Amino acid sequence: MHKSIFTELISLCGTVFGSAVICVGVVLVIVSGQNYKSDRFDLLEDKSAYALELAAGGSAYSSGEFAEFAKFADAVGIDFTVTNSDGVALVCSEASPCSHTAGKIFSPDVRERVTEVGLEEYGSFEGYYDSDGFLYAVRFERDGEEYFLIERLRENNLPAHMLRIAAALAVAVAVIMSVAFAIIYTSAKRLLSPIKQMTVAAERFGSGDFSEKLRVADENELGYLASSLNEMAGSLEELEETRRTFISNVSHELKTPMTTIAGFVDGILDGTIPPEQHRHYLEIVSAEVDRLSRLVRSMLNISKYETGEMELAASDFDVLPMIVGTLENFEKKLDEKNISVSIEPVSGFRLYGDPDLIGQVVYNLIDNAVKFTDEGGTIEFSFGEKERSVTVRNSGEGLAKNEISKVFDRFYKTDQSRGIDPGGVGLGLSIVSSIIRLHGGKILVSSEQNRYTEFTFTLGGFNG
Repeated sequence: MHKSIFTELISLCGTVFGSAVICVGVVLVIVSGQNYKSDRFDLLEDKSAYALELAAGGSAYSSGEFAEFAKFADAVGIDFTVTNSDGVALVCSEASPCSHTAGKIFSPDVRERVTEVGLEEYGSFEGYYDSDGFLYAVRFERDGEEYFLIERLRENNLPAHMLRIAAALAVAVAVIMSVAFAIIYTSAKRLLSPIKQMTVAAERFGSGDFSEKLRVADENELGYLASSLNEMAGSLEELEETRRTFISNVSHELKTPMTTIAGFVDGILDGTIPPEQHRHYLEIVSAEVDRLSRLVRSMLNISKYETGEMELAASDFDVLPMIVGTLENFEKKLDEKNISVSIEPVSGFRLYGDPDLIGQVVYNLIDNAVKFTDEGGTIEFSFGEKERSVTVRNSGEGLAKNEISKVFDRFYKTDQSRGIDPGGVGLGLSIVSSIIRLHGGKILVSSEQNRYTEFTFTLGGFNG
């Protein structure tokens, strides 16, 4: 059977609070009863002084001589009885006939416990009285004889007092529990409301809906948890968007060459393309197959870089020969576009990293620069000695502000690049970014439209 946190919290708080209130109530009842008894015993002890004067002052025990007992007893609400050493009642302030002189003897066991200081008891002195009450007995001497003075409070309000205390406590407990329940209920609702929101939000996030974020203003653990869930939802939303974009781009990049390949192959097979043109179209098919191969290889490399499967064969190397050697591979394209290349004079500019992977970075940056440098433009290489940075800058149309943050995204192509490089797959700069991150470094891009585009990278902890 499902039991909500709210129900468990209310039950727990109610049980703990109720038990605490009941325990406190029981203690209060006991303490109140003890105080009530103490007050009554103090009253009996206080009145015993005058009663002892009366009991010890007469010459003989007779009802006439102790008539004052009755007056005093009525005045203070206490019955007085005097017994001899054997416990036989001699005089009693109780109205005649006295129930204590009708054959009853003050219990020997009680007499043994009575001293000159006195004995207090709530009871009947072992049946000496017909009912329980507040009793006090004290031993005294008269004319060399031992006697006992017994006092009994006429009003026995202890049961009624305890009932009043219990009733008052019950009302107080009911009121306190009602107020406490209302407070606990309201507080629990308020505290658990964010959890309920988080549960609903987690279900939405699980189904792929990240549109609505949690709104929890409390600066406590629940607030931090809500903030973390919102951050997680944002990350998942970005990941989901990246996944959709990735699938869309991959589908697009695969669909174009495959459509071309399928069309030309079918044309050759069904005779639509004449035999004398077979070689021409097969060359196109071959180029598209190479493009697909590059796409798959690039995707696999990016996956290895980002998952850490690619192990770095790091060493100290001079980056200048690497740049010069890479430029030689682009000599024909540089000549075709009449691009001039300048390299900032620097000697022994060494980096520490994987030469093969950094070579891929240099190749991709130069390839990107050659593609987008304007006719008769320039490509410049500069180096930062202090931060050990390498900068590749090319003149040209540059990037729009909204494009700068996207150039390292997979398959991203600017409108300009689609016309200049229709055969590209949009993974070159993404590979560059992954390799630099693998080295613990950074790569930055800056651009000014119709003037230049500039890429600068460092190798972080791998710098020499």
